[in-house]
Amino acid sequence: MRAVRKGLPMNAPNWIERNYRRMQARTFGQLMRGASLRIWPLSHLVRVHYRHRLATPAWNSINNRARRNLQRQTPQLDAAQRAVLSALQREGVHRTNVAGFLGNAVDLAQVRIDAEALLEQPAAREQIAARHSREGIKWYVVRAFGYRPRTPVPASFADLLLNERVLAVVNSYLGVTSRLKYLDVWLNLAVGESDPAIDSEFWHRDNEDRHLVKLFVHLSDVDVEAGPLTYIRGSQPGGPQGDLFPSDPPSGSYPPKRALEAQISDSHLEVCTGGQGTMVWFDACGLHRGGRATGKPRMLLVATYASDAALDLLRYELADAGQYDRLGAAARYAVLGPKA
Repeated sequence: MRAVRKGLPMNAPNWIERNYRRMQARTFGQLMRGASLRIWPLSHLVRVHYRHRLATPAWNSINNRARRNLQRQTPQLDAAQRAVLSALQREGVHRTNVAGFLGNAVDLAQVRIDAEALLEQPAAREQIAARHSREGIKWYVVRAFGYRPRTPVPASFADLLLNERVLAVVNSYLGVTSRLKYLDVWLNLAVGESDPAIDSEFWHRDNEDRHLVKLFVHLSDVDVEAGPLTYIRGSQPGGPQGDLFPSDPPSGSYPPKRALEAQISDSHLEVCTGGQGTMVWFDACGLHRGGRATGKPRMLLVATYASDAALDLLRYELADAGQYDRLGAAARYAVLGPKA
């Protein structure tokens, strides 16, 4: 049973709660953008602006420095990196694992220890005990950092998410020196059969850039009962299914389930189960869904990489200040941006 809805009367209708939680998870700029999209003719002007921003000429201009950086220091990929890049370009999704891809450069056990420590903080513990997240519409996802990150990033997370091997693949796919747009630890609580599907449990495309590389690192075993990511292969922009229910910037796309599934078959689906240490790479601008854990919780380290033109770039501080000096050029740009 869901617990008290913090900040709302217990008898508040569900639609009020949904909108209240959406507002909590958004900055003032995001709220203004969302409101503008509901007012004609302002909505038309807003869409024209963002279509222009993400069109090739403007996007290239915004990313001029990031594109030059990549041209000056083109990553030399080995076979394992080329396999990930090729799969992303061809299908929009690929699975590897931390040990196989990064070897001894990352201590997965320490990553999990640090993730569990963050989820042991009083605010997170309270949400887990209440079975109700305080942030965003997805009440069943407890976030260690949240949408307004104030917690410094543990060194083990930075070792993984800012690893030069990871960034070399991401940057080669995006065509720019990328930014670490978002990171978090997610704990997906198991839901009941009577709990309705919500938000990212439906098929959707993310919308914040032309392409978005998202990386899920499993910190628990994820089987079909733990709400694995499911991806429609080839649905990334430019892929064979890339024009299927496309996004309309600055909005994503939530196609009707029956209309979408009438146009695809099970052979198009990549169900991304895997044990601890699995790395799921995918272009989140492709069609995907997931997170509905029914039999067991799911714990993930999550990162999103994007260009300088992306909407709503967040900034993160590293817990180990000395780590900045040890970062390579791509990693410094990812976390510091053009001022790096």
